[in-house]
Amino acid sequence: MHEAAPDVGDQSEDASALAITLGAAIRFARKNAGLTLQTLAQRTGLSQSFLSQAENGHTVPSILNLHTIARSLGTTAHELLSPPDDDVSLVRASDGPLLEASPGATMRRCARRSAVMAANEITAGPGTSASSATEHAGEEFVYVLDGVLEIELGAVTYRLSPGDVLYYAATVRHRWHNRADRPARFLITSSPPF
Repeated sequence: MHEAAPDVGDQSEDASALAITLGAAIRFARKNAGLTLQTLAQRTGLSQSFLSQAENGHTVPSILNLHTIARSLGTTAHELLSPPDDDVSLVRASDGPLLEASPGATMRRCARRSAVMAANEITAGPGTSASSATEHAGEEFVYVLDGVLEIELGAVTYRLSPGDVLYYAATVRHRWHNRADRPARFLITSSPPF
């Protein structure tokens, strides 16, 4: 599994704060589940040293790795990323930090707290794809803001342009691709968060 993640020493204060907060949430969930770092490493396929760096706020796992960690801890990536007591979430256009959605693609969380949905903005560089296909409980919709995006949904591939919306059961195996030679930007909303 791809473990490389940015070292927070090279990033903004927002990224450093995210790394520390997320690391504490992962450690809390791991201890609450009664797991050692070694056991979590075995369950996730990630190295113990990588997990330790994440827990200590020295790195931010990619979204794919964060979902893997969360599932192994019996929670969701959304819960690990969410502050515990926010009833209102305002995310300005300039708000960061950005998380790695997959190599060549970043994700900006559009809502910091919600128990019923996760809304994210993905910017996918030319020729990039989601790290792997996924399926999970709930529903999703994708709204393309810029560029051209392909969504594999089961055995069918949908080509989406700006303004197009695709809504589907997330239990169907799905994956996005930007096969174009320019970036694509899209919103993806999942309910419930996974």
